[in-house]
Amino acid sequence: MRIKKLTATFGGLDNAVLEPGPGLTVIAAPNEAGKSTWAAFWRAMLYGVSTREQSKTGFLADKARYLPWSGAPMSGEAQLEWEGEEITLRRSPTKTNPFGKFQAVYTASGDPVPGLTATSAGERLAGVGKEVYLRSAFVGQGGAAIGASQELEARVAALATSGEEDVAYSTVERTLKDWRNRRRLNRANGLIPQMEEERSQLEGSLREMADARRRNVEAEQELEQLEARKKEFQTDLDIWARIERHELNRRYGEAHLEWEKAREAVPEAKSHPVFGTMTGEEAWAFAQEKQREREAALEENRRREDRRAAGEKQRQRGQIETLLGVSLGAAMLLMSAAQSLGGRWLLAGLACAAALAWGFCLLHGRKLTRRAREILTIPPLPVPEDVGWLGQAAEYRETLAQASQARAAAEAARRRAEDLAAQGGRLFDTLEMLCPPAQSKAATAAQLASVERELARTRDELARTDGALSQMGNPETLEERKSELDGQLARRLEEYDALSTALEALSAANDQLRRRFSPALNQKAGELFAALTGGRWDGLSLARDFSAQAVREGEALPRPALALSTGTAEQLYLAVRLAVCALTVPDAPILLDDALAAFDDGRMERALALLKEMGEERQILLFSCHSREAAWAKAQGVPVVEL
Repeated sequence: MRIKKLTATFGGLDNAVLEPGPGLTVIAAPNEAGKSTWAAFWRAMLYGVSTREQSKTGFLADKARYLPWSGAPMSGEAQLEWEGEEITLRRSPTKTNPFGKFQAVYTASGDPVPGLTATSAGERLAGVGKEVYLRSAFVGQGGAAIGASQELEARVAALATSGEEDVAYSTVERTLKDWRNRRRLNRANGLIPQMEEERSQLEGSLREMADARRRNVEAEQELEQLEARKKEFQTDLDIWARIERHELNRRYGEAHLEWEKAREAVPEAKSHPVFGTMTGEEAWAFAQEKQREREAALEENRRREDRRAAGEKQRQRGQIETLLGVSLGAAMLLMSAAQSLGGRWLLAGLACAAALAWGFCLLHGRKLTRRAREILTIPPLPVPEDVGWLGQAAEYRETLAQASQARAAAEAARRRAEDLAAQGGRLFDTLEMLCPPAQSKAATAAQLASVERELARTRDELARTDGALSQMGNPETLEERKSELDGQLARRLEEYDALSTALEALSAANDQLRRRFSPALNQKAGELFAALTGGRWDGLSLARDFSAQAVREGEALPRPALALSTGTAEQLYLAVRLAVCALTVPDAPILLDDALAAFDDGRMERALALLKEMGEERQILLFSCHSREAAWAKAQGVPVVEL
């Protein structure tokens, strides 16, 4: 059988269409997009929707869960390829069943398909009943594990017989065990366990009555000894406490004396004659400023002295130039006299030149003389006295640092003294002489705690013994009831032995049957498990209830699923599913709803490769909320349907 097209008005699906490919098809959709609804729709198309299920707290029946959200009637159509023919299944509501109306026709002609009814369609098309299909080819979300099933067990068992499904071994075994349990194993209904429990209680009461007084006496003696030991330990702890008080007072006295010495060492705060109440850094900056002022005044006076020397030279030069001007003036007068005597033109020119020189020398000499007088009149700056500013500042700063250290030491001594005082330290003490006990305080306290626990246990034991004695009845009455129970137990044990013999015979027959069909199922599941795990596990061991254990070469014992990682356990479950499906439902489509969610990328790729290989022989629909399955499928050429 192969699904060609599904059309659904079912739950959140409103006339939705799904067309998977012939082999493996990956149907990708995010959560809440309808993957599980499509899976439930396919199950309902095969086997219908049960009307006997009732919704209750924590459970919603399918007939209510999958009512169309749009308000339309629940309906659906499935176009299939079956036995070489294309057929169409249709389901719609009736008055009493929301999915009870059924029609199966050949797609091309529209003629009804003989033998397909609303109740038989699933078993005819898939080849198995609903319970077997749901435990093999239909893997719902989070449901890879198969679990025990009488119908599936009968189906698998039929592989080893003539092909007819006989009564399942587990059914007969359950009936015999129920009969036997009524006599022994069932604590609620079994007669033998009830009688044995009552006899055990009687025997226990008799034993308790015999040794209750003995335990009472022993407990009282032990209690007396423990009380004496407790008193000794408490006395030792009291001595340790007094020793610790002496030690604390001694330390406090030393700390208090150290505090007083530290306070005396703190110098009195005084104002400095130069720096006043400045800090050390402020005094150092002040001294540096004074030193810079004195050096600046000395430098300025050196510059002014150089200017006065230059001014003196200018004054002397001005005097020389002035004298030269006077000389030139006299020469000019002489030349003027010569002119009057007859040397007119030559003397006239010389007179003009002498006049110009006279004027220049006279003016420049007076200018130099005037500037020299201005320079010579500049007074020197007053220079601050050198009183060792930096040395005084360094000494002052060192004095302040020493005072700060003394105050810090005094403060630390004060805190130590106050801390010890807070712990109970006092300046006075007793004069008693105390010798430390043989054991340390910690060892004494530990032994005292142990004794107190033993005391509590002993008192509880005494209380229990007293209560038991008060509730015990008459020993003769108890013995009489015990004899009566012995007779009844003998009869029930004979019945129990007969049923056990029947179960042993049934188990032997079952072992013979299992040896005939289990190897094939184990071998197939082991091969699939080895492929899924990449050879890390060699195979698996499958019990009749379909619980599986992983097998690895070199390990003595198989590992149960609970001892495996989540991913490996899911691989184990999937391998069993696929093996059971291959043996019991070889033609029906396999539907997997998020079956690879717990797989990492490596496990996912191996599983998809295996499913792709199996898809060459049958149709497989893999629903997934992860994009990685779809990406792998596209890369491998596997059809991908995105909802």
